Amino acid sequence: MRYPGGLMRHDRASRVVNALTAWNEHLTADDLHQKYCRMAESPFVFYRGTNHLFWADFAGDWRMNRFGSYRTRTWLQGDAHAENMGAFTSHAGDLIYGLNDFDESLLADYQYDLWRFAISLVLVARRNGGFSGKAKANIINALCDAYLDTMASLTGKIKPSNIILTTKKSSGVLRRFMKETEKGSSRKKMLKKWTTGSKDDQLFAPRPGKLDAASSWERGDILAAMPDYFETLPKKTKASQKFFKVLDIARRLSAGTGSLGTPRYYVLIRGEGSSWKDDRILDVKRQTRPSGLERLSAEEQIDYARDYQNDAHRHAVAYDALGKQPDHLMGWMRLHDGYYSVRERSPFKETFSTESLTTEDTFVEMAETWARVLASDHACAVRDLRVDGKSYSLAREVDRLTRDRRPEFLALVRDAAFEYATQVEADYAAFLAAMQPNDCESQD
Repeated sequence: MRYPGGLMRHDRASRVVNALTAWNEHLTADDLHQKYCRMAESPFVFYRGTNHLFWADFAGDWRMNRFGSYRTRTWLQGDAHAENMGAFTSHAGDLIYGLNDFDESLLADYQYDLWRFAISLVLVARRNGGFSGKAKANIINALCDAYLDTMASLTGKIKPSNIILTTKKSSGVLRRFMKETEKGSSRKKMLKKWTTGSKDDQLFAPRPGKLDAASSWERGDILAAMPDYFETLPKKTKASQKFFKVLDIARRLSAGTGSLGTPRYYVLIRGEGSSWKDDRILDVKRQTRPSGLERLSAEEQIDYARDYQNDAHRHAVAYDALGKQPDHLMGWMRLHDGYYSVRERSPFKETFSTESLTTEDTFVEMAETWARVLASDHACAVRDLRVDGKSYSLAREVDRLTRDRRPEFLALVRDAAFEYATQVEADYAAFLAAMQPNDCESQD
């Protein structure tokens, strides 16, 4: 294995254990235990929880020069994998499918997202079982072909409204998933799940292991920050201060995998009317520097410090760039321990189950869908970027670099995906041997 720097197997195992220990040293004992138990479920879940290892291994990889240039830099999701896309509602109330996690977003070459996504598909296929080597190769080929086809189709002027993936525009297994999400979700159902009471007495419901009451000083900290948060909202947000009347605040627990243990709150606000059915839940989450940033060049890190007021501001800018229908409640606030992103919790928040992909046809179908979403987001996200003071088209540049070399491009991504998936499995084994808690079965 070439990762990292040709280390021998035992050196790699020690390095992985040390890296995991250092990366998670800020977590409480309970959060660390829960995170490690979750990561022990499979190599794919381990991969989801170790984005920092991916960036340590791939940042600056010389192979990306073959299909990259100074015009292939765009906003990345930064932690791209098959379960970091999902269904959610836009501010306009439409159910759409797309990228839904921007904690690790940053500006870098498009291939980082594509490679990381391809690796995740190999890990999912291996976990699900029943796929031959040829079938797995076909899945990665489908991902790459659809990504390049989408880029080729977007070389002209891009209208984001034309590439938003709604229920009507979806098909096959995704359309069934979207319809099930629409039937099973609503604002009323979300509020009944998380809250209790009525009118001004509406409060968060007790949910052991999921929600905990905020302390008086946490409440005071957030309430004091609300006016400044209001000032960070997009100009198109026309809601009044009454809309943002705070009814209750709770600490969100046990959410995510890589971000498990990150301080996070739910804030219940009044919404548009006087009924509890109009209430909104704001998701308030501490943001830190994305995992990949420290692995990029010194110049790119200087640009980051210059262009963003803080990490939550970067999160909001990335969301606006990558999200095809913006959340008008997206903003940020400063609390006592750092900067927090603020966004509305979608009533239709749902992730497509990768465990349901048990046939090659359905897996290929979803790989093509994921590729179209990723490519269109990447292509749209450069609209405010400049090279030498001039705007550029990522789609045209990717198409130019790959048009006559597609088999070579597919082989490159395929080789990287299979090779690194095997490395992830070895890292996972090292993690289990050295760090897996021995009482994970008792965890929820």
